[in-house]
Amino acid sequence: LFCDEPTSGLSATDAETCVKALRVVAKRFGVTCLVVIHQPRHEVALLFDTLVLLTSNPGRMAYSGPMAEAKSYWEARGHPVPLNVNPTDFFMDLLTPETPLDRSTELVAAFKEVRKPSLDAWVESKMTERGQSVMEMLSEGGQRASGGPYAVPFCTQLKVVLGRKLRLTLRNPMALGLPLFIPILQGLVVGYMFQGIGESPDLLRQIMFVFCMVTMLCLAGTMSLIVLITERTLMKFESSEALYSEGASSLASCIIDVPLALLGALFNILIMAAMARLEWSLFKTVLAWALLLFFVYDSLFAFIGAVAADTRQAQVLATPFISVFMLFNGFIVSKADSPEALHWIFDISPNAYAMQSIVVMMAKNFGFQGQLLLEKFGYEEAEDHKGLAVLFSMIILFRIGQQLGLKYLNNIRR
Repeated sequence: LFCDEPTSGLSATDAETCVKALRVVAKRFGVTCLVVIHQPRHEVALLFDTLVLLTSNPGRMAYSGPMAEAKSYWEARGHPVPLNVNPTDFFMDLLTPETPLDRSTELVAAFKEVRKPSLDAWVESKMTERGQSVMEMLSEGGQRASGGPYAVPFCTQLKVVLGRKLRLTLRNPMALGLPLFIPILQGLVVGYMFQGIGESPDLLRQIMFVFCMVTMLCLAGTMSLIVLITERTLMKFESSEALYSEGASSLASCIIDVPLALLGALFNILIMAAMARLEWSLFKTVLAWALLLFFVYDSLFAFIGAVAADTRQAQVLATPFISVFMLFNGFIVSKADSPEALHWIFDISPNAYAMQSIVVMMAKNFGFQGQLLLEKFGYEEAEDHKGLAVLFSMIILFRIGQQLGLKYLNNIRR
């Protein structure tokens, strides 16, 4: 433990308390403490086992040995410590160049002649000995040694990081309220715009309502990008010190942030569906696909937050995904009207599968009119299983990409 002037600015009493604490660390835990200190009181100086005295212009060693032998060494060199004088103050007076008591050159020469040969011999003898490894020292001290880069197992890392994440979230009203307030406000606005649309004889208006709902789920996660980048930067600093793994941090964020955002999305959907007065059978389909879309886009933004260097790059990376998925949903750009070379985009667009499943369910209540609209937009029945497979695959791939990005990208350079 390297301590550079830990007692500076402290009173004499507090300085003594500080050094006593360092001595406890050294003796109880077997930690070597190297302390730079100026003008310690006599009681503080006696707490140290070993004393190294340096002089300046240039830096040279004048003494290195037991603190208890320093006074006798000085006396043997012809400089006994006067009565009622703090020994460390006296040592500093003799070793400070260009002062009335300056004897630095003489004492440096004496050190080289008297103590340095034996010190060099001791160092040489120790260089030939094999010291204990960190694992051996931990085991000998009765501590449990970890075989990996982290001092504690994954479960302990997760417990600590999760506890901190929970406390920080509860202390921040904005972090707790915004993920709920914004979706509720959006749900009220859109629900008011399409109030009673579930009872309307106009299928096209109902499809527009579904489009607005799906689009809001698509855009909602963009608010989290700045938070993701900020938290990732802090995590990188701490994980670079092997305090915890990237997986523990991302899992803790998922446990706290995802349920909070999911609750906001649920309020959003429930408010819009209630104000639109959707039928129960249709509402179940809408809710299922809306929740699937939530998890897809939450995974997408988590992936982008892990790989992007900063918030600007994150927005640049997110824009193509959002714009393509929003446009190629079968309503704005339909499969029937788009070039055949772009039909593959519909096969990977989560919005297209969600819109298709919901609109097909809606069309069943409109008979011939519903069939015509399905043909116009190119929506097909019996593709729910394919859509589920695509959406679940995207969630898994984005989460894997998130973990790889957190581990291998944007690392702290030291």
